[in-house]
Amino acid sequence: MNQLLVHYCVDVKHPDVSGAEHLEMLRIRDKLADIESTLSLEEQLRLAEADRALVAQADTFSQELLRFLDLAGHRLAHRIPPERWWWYLDVIRYVPCREPVTPTP
Repeated sequence: MNQLLVHYCVDVKHPDVSGAEHLEMLRIRDKLADIESTLSLEEQLRLAEADRALVAQADTFSQELLRFLDLAGHRLAHRIPPERWWWYLDVIRYVPCREPVTPTP
């Protein structure tokens, strides 16, 4: 398995570490985005699962990141587009999460 992906999957399980480590996690996610099309189907599924874990804990991650970094200022300075949504955890934290609705027959 891709080592960046392994690292990212571990990182999203630890929202209680420092903002500096979260910043590194976001940079790793950037690298994964750059190579996403080369990942195997299994790796893409693991990435999607890790992304869901990150979103589910966006509030915790963003609070720690904001102690270390002004995310909005960083996005502006580095021209980070919304497609790189992981840099928008401070915004995502306000989006209500809903479980998918399963249609009934």
